[in-house]
Order: sequence, then C-alpha cells, then structure tokens
Amino acid sequence: MTDWLVWLLRLAGAGLILLAIVHIPMARHLKWGEEARRMSLTNASIFHVHTFFICVVLVLMGAPALLAPQIFLDRSPAGLWMTWSFAVFWALRMLVQWFVYPSAMWRGKRAETIMHVAFSFVWLALTLLFAVCGLVQAGQLQ
Repeated sequence: MTDWLVWLLRLAGAGLILLAIVHIPMARHLKWGEEARRMSLTNASIFHVHTFFICVVLVLMGAPALLAPQIFLDRSPAGLWMTWSFAVFWALRMLVQWFVYPSAMWRGKRAETIMHVAFSFVWLALTLLFAVCGLVQAGQLQ
C-alpha cells in the first residue's frame, strides 16, 4: 500500500506546487490587478500578501510530498500531526468550496461549474490522501 501512497503523494506534491504557480496566470485571467487598484491601499495590500502566502503554503505542503513522501508514512509524532493537519486543512477547503462561495459564482455557468466540481474532487482527494497517511501514522493501516 505504501508504494501507491508514495506515488500519490508525489503526484499531489507536484499538483500543489503547480497550483501555486498557476496563481500567476489566474491573477491575469481574473484581473486581480484591476480589482486591487479599486480597493483601498490597506485592502489591496492584505489581498496581495494573503495571495502570496497561499502560494507559499501550497509550495510548503507540496515540496515534502513531492521530494520526501516517506515523511508522511514513517511513523512519528510529527508525522501524525502533519498528516492529520493537512487532512483537516483540505477538508475545510472542500467545505468552503460548497458552503462559503456563493453558488451564483458558478451555477448556470458551464466553465465555472466544471471548475467548481473539478476543484471539489481535488480537495476531496487531498483530504482522503492525507487522512489515509494519518491512519498509517496512527498504525491503523500498514
């Protein structure tokens, strides 16, 4: 089982790093610069800083999964905390996808609905992957 988990962790790690990088063209596509210019200096600054740190978190989650996936599987107290923390993080992100974002953003819009559903599956997959790693850490799975 751990061979599959190593492969899935590497895939997830590469995907998380790619997601951080995709924020650059996504910012252009969604015209974040134009939107930020209409904000107060404080709000625009907070928006830019938060976006930067979202990308940093994605890279910091993705890099160990890509480069050292075994740390998610070799049992340790730190590994137990990390795996379950990542699982909770992505579970919360999945809930936000459905219960915080207004459905008017995507409902009735083909491309937006496809992206909404696709990212829901990504968040679910990440939640399940890190939860399975958490079960390995807890000694519940081999």
